[in-house]
Amino acid sequence: MEAIIIANLQRELESERLKNKSLDEALRIKTLENKTLKSTRVVIDTVTTTDEASTKTKGQLIGVLDIVINRLFGSYNIYEIAQEISDILSQFLGTNDCVIYAVYKDKNHLEQIAASGRKLTENGEIINKLLMPIGEGIVGSVAKSGKSELIHDTSKDDRYIEDIETRFSELTVPIILNGHVIGIIDSEHPDKNFFTRQQLKTVESIAKVAALKVKHALDMREKDQSDRDLITSQKRLYSLISGLDTGILLEDENRKIILTNQRFCNFFQIPLSPEYLIGQDCSNAAEQSKHLFKNPEHFTERIAQLLEKREKAIADEVVMANNTILERDYIPIFNDDEYLGHLWSYRDVTLNRNYQKSLEAQREKYSNIISNMNLGLIEVDNNDVILMVNKSFEQMSGYKEYELIGKTGADILLDEASKKMLKAQVDNRVKGESNIYEVTAKNKENADRYWLISGAPNYNINDEIIGSIGIHLDITKQKKLEIQKENLLEKLKKSNEELEEYAHIVSHDLKSPLRNISALANWIKTDNLSKLKPESIQHFKQLELTLEKMDTLISGILKYASISEETVLDHNIDLNELLDTILQTIHIPQNISITIKQTLPTIIVDRMKARQIFQNLIMNAIEHNDKPQGIITIDFSEQEKHYEFSVSDNGVGIDEKYHKKIFKIFNSIHQKSHNSGIGLSIVKKILNIYNCTIRIESELGVGTTFFFTLNK
Repeated sequence: MEAIIIANLQRELESERLKNKSLDEALRIKTLENKTLKSTRVVIDTVTTTDEASTKTKGQLIGVLDIVINRLFGSYNIYEIAQEISDILSQFLGTNDCVIYAVYKDKNHLEQIAASGRKLTENGEIINKLLMPIGEGIVGSVAKSGKSELIHDTSKDDRYIEDIETRFSELTVPIILNGHVIGIIDSEHPDKNFFTRQQLKTVESIAKVAALKVKHALDMREKDQSDRDLITSQKRLYSLISGLDTGILLEDENRKIILTNQRFCNFFQIPLSPEYLIGQDCSNAAEQSKHLFKNPEHFTERIAQLLEKREKAIADEVVMANNTILERDYIPIFNDDEYLGHLWSYRDVTLNRNYQKSLEAQREKYSNIISNMNLGLIEVDNNDVILMVNKSFEQMSGYKEYELIGKTGADILLDEASKKMLKAQVDNRVKGESNIYEVTAKNKENADRYWLISGAPNYNINDEIIGSIGIHLDITKQKKLEIQKENLLEKLKKSNEELEEYAHIVSHDLKSPLRNISALANWIKTDNLSKLKPESIQHFKQLELTLEKMDTLISGILKYASISEETVLDHNIDLNELLDTILQTIHIPQNISITIKQTLPTIIVDRMKARQIFQNLIMNAIEHNDKPQGIITIDFSEQEKHYEFSVSDNGVGIDEKYHKKIFKIFNSIHQKSHNSGIGLSIVKKILNIYNCTIRIESELGVGTTFFFTLNK
């Protein structure tokens, strides 16, 4: 940005110099026009004195050239010049057909840019405007050779290209500037042998005049374009300077103001608009403004020093009396070692300086927080070399900062297994990934410590990864508790296994006396059946029912105790197949019908536990159905993360006050000898293992529906 401004300022200073030379430039242009006219007259004299035409013809030639010179003298537009030549020659030659071509050597083609007669529309546009390669046709050949051609019969020339109609005579002359063909004058006539050698010489003379005029026009166009560019540049510069938040003062070598802006006026409390300051002498400006600054003498001395040395000075800081802090640049401007003046720029950096002070205070504040926080902080480079640690990390590791800086953290702090894991994590961080992981570390006393690390890439201002930052949490106490918990769970698992084994033993030991009592009672009843009273026979039946119920209870206890949280997750368990197996193995009374309303899903579940759930709920529905036509319905609905199944019956129903009680072990609402009160408890226990739910909807005398979920 600075380079652009300086370049524009150099042009601005140079522009001021050019303004003082405007009279000389006007005289130079006038001299050039006179030289052009003189050169034209020389061409006329050369052509006419070497030609053997009659005096009358010679006079006509001079007249035509005078007309060309007079018409073209005030014109600087290439297209206007071409059209004037076309109009004059079409009349002079009597053809009503004269076309001017522009030659574009860089594009290797010619283009018609002016024409006359039937070649033009009513609006002055060229009909059938030709664009042809250099070297093609008669016109293209002249453009390539640079030599005029006079064709008396085009039908005998294979190069002839018909335009709007066939013409038999053609006169073609190049317009040459500085040894290069820049245009072509081409005239045609329908008659053969129409054009004369004298006419060719005349057109060649006009071509020379046109070339001189074109050169003059190009020079003027280039100057006009340069002037327009300079004016545009000045406008842009003024606009840029005016809109800057920086105060700008541009002085020439005599300390006269060339340019300034409103921001500068505001800084120095100048009540005038910037445009009124142009041309003012600034020799005593520093002395007049020094009262605005806290150190007036230093302000004036520094300006004098800069002006004397004429050396660039950037970011000089000066403080104003109102505590505004300005940053000042002094830039001398040279052009080819010639001193043209200098540029002063002033920027208000008060907010920035205060922000930096605040930022420094915040940095110190957060540095203290980081240094003393309960989390260990460590910064490493891409090679895991430690660059910084905080006090908490010193306490965690037992090392002082000077013992760690410059060392490879993994070599000092980690065991072998953690080193390998850290390498993988570092590779991920080089890719820009953050991660959290645990490591086993060794402190300075070589004691095992467990750290939870949150690592993230560290970037520089170019968004390049230059290392990583790790925040360490000492979880040694939690880890030890976790290990104790795992040990406790292992002991508990072993105890459960022993308890299950004990339950099997107790079940066997309890069932053996029961079977003996049942056998003895049956024998006594059989041996004394004729001697027993009806009451005694009834007592024996009651005894048998009691023994049967006792056996059922013991079996239920064994089943309940056998349910563990260890599950085998069988894939693709088809519940339709599972239900078919259950219905074939259980006893279903003839008055009970079981309906599966829709095809059941295939899920991932422990097959045996799924069987226990469905079988216990179906058996419960059968046991408590008192209707002549008992109906049991199995259905399901699909939810986002699970399926909800239902087992409905039209049995006795359950009072709402028992809805929670029925899932507890040994709780049965309807006392039957073969009902242990454990079936629903088993269902509840299995669903708890899967973090699934079961609920009940029931109405006394109408029926009951159990709803339970299984995860997808």
